[in-house]
Amino acid sequence: MSSDLRIAFLGTHHPAVPTLRVLAERGWVAVVVLPEDAGARNDGLHAIIREFGLAWSYRLGDIDAHRPNLLLAANYPKLVPARYLEAFPCINTHWSLLPRWRGVHGTAWALINGDEAIGLSVHRMAGEFDTGPILAQAAVRRTPDLTLESLHEKLARLQANEVLRVLDHYRVTGELPAIPQDEKDATYVPQRVPADGLIDWTWPTGRIAGLVTALHAPGYPGAFTHLEGRRLVIHRAVAADCPPYFCTPGQVVRVKGGGGVWIKTGDTCLEVSAVSWGDDTPVLPAREILKRGMKLGLNLEDEVARLRGEVDVLRSELAAMKTWMEVRA
Repeated sequence: MSSDLRIAFLGTHHPAVPTLRVLAERGWVAVVVLPEDAGARNDGLHAIIREFGLAWSYRLGDIDAHRPNLLLAANYPKLVPARYLEAFPCINTHWSLLPRWRGVHGTAWALINGDEAIGLSVHRMAGEFDTGPILAQAAVRRTPDLTLESLHEKLARLQANEVLRVLDHYRVTGELPAIPQDEKDATYVPQRVPADGLIDWTWPTGRIAGLVTALHAPGYPGAFTHLEGRRLVIHRAVAADCPPYFCTPGQVVRVKGGGGVWIKTGDTCLEVSAVSWGDDTPVLPAREILKRGMKLGLNLEDEVARLRGEVDVLRSELAAMKTWMEVRA
């Protein structure tokens, strides 16, 4: 095996930045391909391209002119054509411990589902997304103070290290030892949308706390609930130190001196310390908005009454408009 790697690097957004940098520093990058519709998410990779004078394109087919002997995709959103899989090794990085969380936003789903180890996989590509045998995996242990930002920073560094380890072995031996994924353990998840941030207060505390961490605003839409018909974003929350017990889910049961409040969940309590009314409104200590006894979440009877009121107003306006038109006629 020649020690000279000519890598076609496919990627976008911050997960790919440390990996591209370490490969560029070693002179292994033949060409970079970016998804054009990623826009500003490509900025970090463009900076490295300029720094090292790398060839790049928005078109995957343009890699042929650079004669790569390996393809590496890091957070690249498109399926690589089979002709490349047959021509040379094609490797992908995915932010989950495959075969768990195949799909989009694997770290968010891991947090929401309470995974203790949240990690990444380096694997050979196959005909479907996130399939193919595993070359390497690494994980970050979940801690109460873990934020989505710190998790992503750690995973980005781990990814660069694991990719280097795999490629160094390949350069020396010409081999890519891999372990097949166990299909019976595979889970598939879709891309999250803002509406997925709605909190169900009957969920266990860990699941709600994971949702708040996974959707931490302002970089993400934010986990939210409703209070008196208004949307309330939960910015910071952790599991309260209390035993499981039965009580009304979604009710504020305690207001603490430090600014936090306890909200009853399906099993224990969630300690919420910061909230906002969303959009560009200021983030406030939870106790400035939430008072003991308040009930969070949509009240269906109140919503039906509100909608009926709106319909009545519209009917009145239409009747007035009809009367005005008849008079004009």
